[in-house]
Amino acid sequence: MPLGRGPSLIAASAVAGISYATAWVVGLAVWPSNLDVAASNLKVLATYRAHRGAAMTQYVLVEGLAAIALAVVVAALGQAARRRGARRLGVAAVAAGLAAVAVSLVECVLGLLLASSVAPDGEAQRAGRLFDVINRLDGVKMFALAALAVAGFGLARRGVVPRSLGYTAALLTVAVIASGAGYLLLNTTLAQAALVSGPLLLVWVTGAGVALAWTNRSGAAE
Repeated sequence: MPLGRGPSLIAASAVAGISYATAWVVGLAVWPSNLDVAASNLKVLATYRAHRGAAMTQYVLVEGLAAIALAVVVAALGQAARRRGARRLGVAAVAAGLAAVAVSLVECVLGLLLASSVAPDGEAQRAGRLFDVINRLDGVKMFALAALAVAGFGLARRGVVPRSLGYTAALLTVAVIASGAGYLLLNTTLAQAALVSGPLLLVWVTGAGVALAWTNRSGAAE
């Protein structure tokens, strides 16, 4: 089957990749919170009570909308991998990516609960526990993203995405494992690796989405 004759999923991957990065950038701009992963219950309560609307908006964007966009990109990766004869890598990428998506959506729900109900009610202990759960889930999500990056490295070697994204995936794997450990263990030092893994993730997801769509368009024109 020629590359351009399949469903429009791959063609939509560029929009999804760009939407992923946009959701993150706008979400962080709305509420550039630097709340420590090991913040006290009272600090969590005070921060969320003071920024209720901004926190809710951020969760919807970075954990909700971004998750949906990521799902489209990884589904397109799986489809493109099958067409290139890299089915196993494609399945691995889709499984890891959708696992990250599922965790992200759970974080979105819990984050909205924290900002809209728990914090306004002044429940410091419950707010702190919920904040810890969200951070630990973020760590789990990061490990799923590390698995996605490993699969992405293999897909780059098979020509499904550009080789340059393979190098990005390699760096992302190391950085996101470190930040994932930090969030899972609520370790402030390791969590700082998110300052590196975050930008790398945006570059990789957006780059993969755009590259898949471009390849699909080129294949259709041949």
